[in-house]
Amino acid sequence: MNIGTQPDFLSIAISRKDIETADNSRTVSLLATLLNPEAALKYCEKVDIGVYGYDDYVGELNELPEIRDFVYKLDAEFPYWCYFLSKRALGLGFIFSCFCPPFLPSEARERVWLERIVRYLTKRGFPAMNRLCKTAGCSDAEIERMTNRVTKYIADGPDRSEP
Repeated sequence: MNIGTQPDFLSIAISRKDIETADNSRTVSLLATLLNPEAALKYCEKVDIGVYGYDDYVGELNELPEIRDFVYKLDAEFPYWCYFLSKRALGLGFIFSCFCPPFLPSEARERVWLERIVRYLTKRGFPAMNRLCKTAGCSDAEIERMTNRVTKYIADGPDRSEP
């Protein structure tokens, strides 16, 4: 796993080796450090995540069962994607795509993916985000703004406006 940092941004790159060996311990360990109160405040919506080592694969990475399984295992231990992942980067979309069925025809994909993502957010994503927001001392208005940014991300993709 490679970790790149900028002053207030964390990029997490998961290696193909970790995925193929189903070893999520390094990634989980790093993600767990974000849960201390100081780090949670510092890195709210300032993390991106992805995988590397699949340059030879021509399809979408979420189509690979080993990647999907890895993300499911990560989510079982760390469901705080909506809180930490940037709404300006691709990581949140990547995570969500791993919860959706691969290889759907385009006409079914949008509908089925939206249903799956909404189900995930309702049952797991938003409850986890809300718990962490309360722990971090976010107001109800801040939680609502964050919820709106997630739904906008789902509808429109990453926010490409100036920071």
